[in-house]
Amino acid sequence: MIKCQKIKETLSVMENASLDVDDFDPTQEGNIEISQKGFQKMCELLLNKVKNTLNAALHNSNFNANQINKVLHVGGGSRMPMIKQLLRNMFPEAEHCIEEHPDEVVAIGAAYYAYSLPSDS
Repeated sequence: MIKCQKIKETLSVMENASLDVDDFDPTQEGNIEISQKGFQKMCELLLNKVKNTLNAALHNSNFNANQINKVLHVGGGSRMPMIKQLLRNMFPEAEHCIEEHPDEVVAIGAAYYAYSLPSDS
């Protein structure tokens, strides 16, 4: 899993990545090459789910995509070019705020949310 995570991270900043097969099976040799486009094709169903979730949220909130003026990219997935492009395509008029450390933004948001919850004491 760690090796696959590293490939995903590499493909977020480079066009190609490779995986050494003998890391997983010492009896085999060679590399598996993967491109950003190949990875995006593998993730197509997941991207469609993200798009459908965003569309449902817009529908439930009675907003249109063109009424959204700011999109905050947070979480590790927001580093991925395919996610960035999906959000830019869905919200072309919005200002896209891309944080340098998107994982930290999630933690800060969770802390603010937890602080706003009523306490039992």
